[in-house]
Amino acid sequence: MKKLHTLFAGLVIAATVMLTFGQTLAVASPVNGPKYDVHSVRAYSSDIYSVTFRGGERGTILVSGDGDTDLDLYVYDQNGRLLGSDTDYSDDCVVVIYPRWTQTVRIVVKNRGSVYNRYEIAAI
Repeated sequence: MKKLHTLFAGLVIAATVMLTFGQTLAVASPVNGPKYDVHSVRAYSSDIYSVTFRGGERGTILVSGDGDTDLDLYVYDQNGRLLGSDTDYSDDCVVVIYPRWTQTVRIVVKNRGSVYNRYEIAAI
């Protein structure tokens, strides 16, 4: 679970460094600020989240599991179109999105394994 904390802290530091040196960073944190949760998804099941991102800016969704199963991450726009996915054979997932307008996206964390997986999820 420390992996996601470390990654999140690294992204914040990188953004601070870029802004310090005068570079523009268009990062779309969720409308009401970054989101973070720890949850368990049952075997062969999915968890669904809704998060509103600002349009025209970059948003990032991160998932880091306990290592017991494969987790896949899917992000859909408000019209049901797939914006991005991470479907490799690990339980660490990253999806970067660039929504065209401010909208609530649907985030699906799917457990492909035969046991539960306790994971961290962040939307930044």
